[in-house]
Amino acid sequence: ATEELPALLMRRYELRVLPLRRPGAYPPFDVQFRDNDSTQYTSSGSSAIQAVSLRQIRSRAMGHLVTVSGMIVRASDVKPACTVATYTCDACGCEIYQVVHNKREFLPQRLCPSTDCQKQTKHGDTLHLQTRGSKFVKFQELKLQELPNQVPMGHVPRSLTVHCRGELTRLASPGNEVTIDGVFLPQRVAEGGYRAMKAGLVTTTFVEAQNIIVHKKSYDDSISGSLAEEERIKLEEQIREIATGDDPVGTLSSAIAPEIFGHEDIKRALLLQLVGGCTRKLPDGMRIRGDINICLMGDPGVAKSQLLKHVASITPRGVYTTGKGSSGVGLTAAITKDVTTGELALEGGALVLADRGICAIDEFDKMDEADRTAIHEVMEQQTVSVAKAGIVATLNARAAVLAAANPLYGRYNRRKSLSENVNLPNSLLSRFDLMFLILDVADVDRDMALARHVTYVHQNEGTESAKKSDTVDTVPMDEDDIDDAEDFGESEQVDDNGKQDIS
Repeated sequence: ATEELPALLMRRYELRVLPLRRPGAYPPFDVQFRDNDSTQYTSSGSSAIQAVSLRQIRSRAMGHLVTVSGMIVRASDVKPACTVATYTCDACGCEIYQVVHNKREFLPQRLCPSTDCQKQTKHGDTLHLQTRGSKFVKFQELKLQELPNQVPMGHVPRSLTVHCRGELTRLASPGNEVTIDGVFLPQRVAEGGYRAMKAGLVTTTFVEAQNIIVHKKSYDDSISGSLAEEERIKLEEQIREIATGDDPVGTLSSAIAPEIFGHEDIKRALLLQLVGGCTRKLPDGMRIRGDINICLMGDPGVAKSQLLKHVASITPRGVYTTGKGSSGVGLTAAITKDVTTGELALEGGALVLADRGICAIDEFDKMDEADRTAIHEVMEQQTVSVAKAGIVATLNARAAVLAAANPLYGRYNRRKSLSENVNLPNSLLSRFDLMFLILDVADVDRDMALARHVTYVHQNEGTESAKKSDTVDTVPMDEDDIDDAEDFGESEQVDDNGKQDIS
């Protein structure tokens, strides 16, 4: 504690440490220069920094700057954290300042260090904490988890705690794929008591965030602003070329899973689901959803799961789950206890994480009936209502559901009706806008064309030289095209095309 004004109390800016060649978020730090040459590094060149997974961080990285990538699975509420504690002495009237920056706890000052109080023979607790003179910053705790492609076979995804302060809070929400630059630091399990005695010398770890980059943004955030000028002009030219073509919907739909043979109508429907419709909000407050729910019902081995995984990978917010591996709580919302405060808090499930995106559910017919009823409200009202443990809340789940299911007897029995083959209740089937029945029909010519296509794909390893259709050309499709298509989705032209293709 000191009587002088600390520099942290008077500071009106944030100090961050970024890795080399990583540009800042605000000018003039959005452009970096090296000392030995005049090479310029902008936001488009930030991909040169290689991010690592959580299991690649070793003990030698303790106290060093690391760059990790993963998915945010939990974000706490933003709360104020004290950085400078200010005390007032009742005896002499001095103001005492104590810097407690980047600490979870601190021991409050009791004795006044001024010369007037030191001369007195009786020393008492004369210092009182003044909230008005102290400095607080925004603090948020994130939980980062490994991406599915970073987890080795047979292992469980690891997670890491990330501490965000200042303007780094509220940048990432659960479900975002992020790259975080931060300092890897140890943290004691507990400060005292039985937990500290049981933990001994073992400590947990966390990352003090210095920079956060969100990769897959929502439909509202256009990524054209983050691209370089040349890339943005090239992207606009490609969009204009496709839009002025003969069949723009067919051109774009052929780019969805080009390695999968056939299913032209299904790919057109998946393209319309990726772009989405127009959500109508009537004057009386009623909301009509614009998202399209699709169910793929068919025989085994017709590439239903491959279509689901491909759609979940290219959508800006996509979650892939299976029927048997999901519960009703895991799909909607769960009540958890906050680590820092110990309060009960809501943690969103798969449908909440896929807000403004697509939730792909495989093996839909294998789900339990109690878990399947949790999807009814999400598919029509697009909300999740929770009344548990004294918490009454309504969460947004504006997600389009893409489900894949098998018939009741394994394969579709033509001698029985559709309701006898499908093991789903009618109340759930009525919530699907499009249902596709995919049959594996034995046909010599079709099987020969399919075998020829599979052989061609394996010979060319699925590269850009994949076999093109006779009518439309195949173009690569990624999140950029979906974002820009969603921006143009409010126009009547896209809406009319969607209606013509659905009917």
